[in-house]
Amino acid sequence: MEQIKKTIFLTLIFLGLLFILPVQSQGLGVTLTWTTDTYTPLEYPGKALPSRSSNIEVVAQLDSLGLNPQNLVYNWFLNDHIRKANSGLGKNVFKFNIGESLSKTHTLMVKIYNQEESLIGLSAELVLKAREPEIILKTNSFTESSKQYQFSGEQEISFTVRPYFFNIKSVDELNYQWNFGEQAASQIDNKNINNFVLIIGKLTKSINRELSVWVENKNNPIQRAQTYAKIILTP
Repeated sequence: MEQIKKTIFLTLIFLGLLFILPVQSQGLGVTLTWTTDTYTPLEYPGKALPSRSSNIEVVAQLDSLGLNPQNLVYNWFLNDHIRKANSGLGKNVFKFNIGESLSKTHTLMVKIYNQEESLIGLSAELVLKAREPEIILKTNSFTESSKQYQFSGEQEISFTVRPYFFNIKSVDELNYQWNFGEQAASQIDNKNINNFVLIIGKLTKSINRELSVWVENKNNPIQRAQTYAKIILTP
């Protein structure tokens, strides 16, 4: 009977260690937050996403208010390789360029030590990937998600391109090519080159045309995007 009790006791200790050890090995929680420098319109409520050649800034936040981040040692890993130049005492910010590839993923993680060289925190992996920039066509009459517009004659309709995730500071750093039907469309206002005004005269029959626009980064032509809309004109 005594041997059975010892066996049960040892089993409980072993099971207890199974639950305790993973918690100890994980240490304090570490949160990685990131930002990038791509352009988004002021009204955009979401997060800017990286495109080709985007700069990324990652910040490590230790989930403990009692520790000074500047007194800790950060070892940063990018794609499983330690980045010694970015690691060290107080270096809780990691910066890198995401490069030109749209297919390559970039995996980041950080190990945090105290000055006694004891591991106190380990982040989960953060995976980032570049994507193509986007543009959205907006009018003064319809929602941005529409791809088909219908207008009657004898009016002026203003279209505006909203660019997203280009490596630019303002919309003036982009080239725009508007086409209406199969012909290049000229713009009335050369100061607002992301705008196009469609002047509709008097109509005697319905007309269907495609309005398309190409947008290209002046400083990095590989960054480009296109969108289009079907225009239905009725008398």
